[in-house]
Amino acid sequence: MKRLRHFAGEKVPDPLALYQLTVNPELPACHVYMEAQIFTPDSGRFVLHESAHPHGSDPRDPRHRYLLCDLNAGGDLTPLTEECGVTAPSLSPDGKIFYYFVDELERRGRLRLRKMELSTGERTEVASLSGQDGIAPTAPFYPLSTISSDGRRIAIATALRSGPEADWPEHGMWVFDTETGECRLVLRGTDFCNLHLQYCRSEREAHTILIQHNHGSRLRSVCGKREGISHAAALDAGSGHALRKIRACDDPLQPDTGYGIDLHLIADDGTQWRSLPVGRDGVEFCQGHQCWRGTTSKVIASTLLFRTPGTANQELIELEAFPGAVHCLPAAAGGVRNVLSRGITPPHFLHFATDIAGMRIVSDYEADNGEWHLYAGQLGGDGEAADLRFLLNLGSREKSPWHPHPFLSPNGQWAFFNSSASGQLQAYGLRLPRETAS
Repeated sequence: MKRLRHFAGEKVPDPLALYQLTVNPELPACHVYMEAQIFTPDSGRFVLHESAHPHGSDPRDPRHRYLLCDLNAGGDLTPLTEECGVTAPSLSPDGKIFYYFVDELERRGRLRLRKMELSTGERTEVASLSGQDGIAPTAPFYPLSTISSDGRRIAIATALRSGPEADWPEHGMWVFDTETGECRLVLRGTDFCNLHLQYCRSEREAHTILIQHNHGSRLRSVCGKREGISHAAALDAGSGHALRKIRACDDPLQPDTGYGIDLHLIADDGTQWRSLPVGRDGVEFCQGHQCWRGTTSKVIASTLLFRTPGTANQELIELEAFPGAVHCLPAAAGGVRNVLSRGITPPHFLHFATDIAGMRIVSDYEADNGEWHLYAGQLGGDGEAADLRFLLNLGSREKSPWHPHPFLSPNGQWAFFNSSASGQLQAYGLRLPRETAS
């Protein structure tokens, strides 16, 4: 890795230490989407990839591969994969096994789950999925997997084929047993096209998954390209930032409550639904990213909050779930909310992650002038705001249109982000000062 003293035309402020982790000017490289569990527990090594972009990769690209970055060895990069179609990586909770899928849906109508022992390089085929009870996985394949905190299960999401092709396919969540390779389809529906599935990292809730329910949205693959109808933020695509005219969710049990995202917790057998009190009241909508607060059962979500039709703020809100599968309201009975970003005006936080202890957070921020900023800070106790502080200017969105997608090492001592400010998409790591990382 290469130490940088200047970035995006500005000096890197002391005492931050910024490093460029990937350096090939001919090949784009970036971090795996920040929800993925790709770090060893000692914070020494993690997975990134090249010939990729921040939202995934092309399954037909033979140059796409995953790399293991060793921070303890000066950022050395070791190739982990060579097959075409590799996607959806996860590291086992003990950091010893690298799991990944091989997307062969278009060529052979199947997905393969493979694992690699990091200490020996030995590879094993865990499972091959081509269908179950008349239902088959089909493209598009969601580019992330998630692994349970006990390492026993891995979940993924795909579109589904169960008969004559419909205009818009159903999508579903598959759960694999990492020991036996047994697989079950536990969730299906046309709205589950962008699940953002994430296993809870608590040992007490090892088989609880956080999911995103995109009401009204649709996704399909046509000639290898994704097409979709998105209601992630209930925006009217024809009028910029104006709100779509929808009815407020006066009765969450009624179906006609407007489009947008709900967030839920479910068991990985598809039962025990719980809901998170955020979004879909005609003013507040889920922005489309959320994460667990460390190993707790609390969830942090970003919102789009429209106080006037042309003005949107993006808040960070900590949430606690309540029983039932309802179309959520911010004021839903039984839910607990805490606006973490209330100390920053205006709030424009988009993508974020915490350390494993749930005490530190990092987030990107899109300023009103179009510049990407990086914030980090401490998370306090119940009801307290996060102590978010500006760290680094990441350059203008015009020069670096890719999302930074920042995340922290498990111990909170490193923050990572993507940028194409240099002219090529690359992966970066920022060594945080002691007062920020402790």
